[in-house]
Amino acid sequence: RFEMKRPLLYAAVILICMLSLMQSVHGCNPKLRPPDSRNQDCVGELCRKGRCPTPCKCEGENWWCDGFCVL
Repeated sequence: RFEMKRPLLYAAVILICMLSLMQSVHGCNPKLRPPDSRNQDCVGELCRKGRCPTPCKCEGENWWCDGFCVL
């Protein structure tokens, strides 16, 4: 019986490791985002589908988390 549950245990361990790896990525860490700028409303906002309002551009976006807008 334990032999049938072993692949599930391995899958759970791998998923937990992947979750900690994904949270450590630059774009997913809100502490690394630039502070809001008084002159530009878009700075520090989340990118949606890789787009930011002009004149900002999206940085730190990948398939598991949104990036943030920078000048």
